[in-house]
Amino acid sequence: MRLPLYKRFARSEEGGLSNEAVITMPLLVWAITATFVFWDAFKTMNISQKATYTVADMLSREVEPIDAAYMTSMHEIYDFLSGEAGDNAIRVSVVTLTTNETTNAEELQLVWSEGVNIPGYVDLAIIESRLPTLSLGEQMIVVESEQEWSPAFAVGLASYRFREVALARPRFAPQMVWDDGSGSAPST
Repeated sequence: MRLPLYKRFARSEEGGLSNEAVITMPLLVWAITATFVFWDAFKTMNISQKATYTVADMLSREVEPIDAAYMTSMHEIYDFLSGEAGDNAIRVSVVTLTTNETTNAEELQLVWSEGVNIPGYVDLAIIESRLPTLSLGEQMIVVESEQEWSPAFAVGLASYRFREVALARPRFAPQMVWDDGSGSAPST
């Protein structure tokens, strides 16, 4: 009695190494290449996060007013730390909790927002959900960064723009001040 075809195929120990190599080698090369590309994506994301947290920490220790030159320097530091000097962007916003004089209710207020290669915010609608609970009069520094990433090989991942957010409170000063260079009192 002859075994059915699928059982004969399963029990057969005959084969050619060259046939098996032709089938498995492309899959093996793709798997190794895909592993490299995925690792590179996660490495880029991790470095971007660390660079964003570093910039936020540096800003939280600042006691002097921040100006456009300082923001450009922060962007250059971010570029250096991320290892990618290119289409990176950084935005710093300062938010505080105040009391509305007409309703006597507490509300978040955008003190100032400036960016390099990205515009500053004009209101809090976009970032309000990301903010933690603040005490009355307390300021929060919101640092956002964007970094472009492109895969080295086409293995199923498209180019991506990593967006990171880091929050920090001013450490050595009660507030972070923006100096617009006009000679008038800095915005607080």
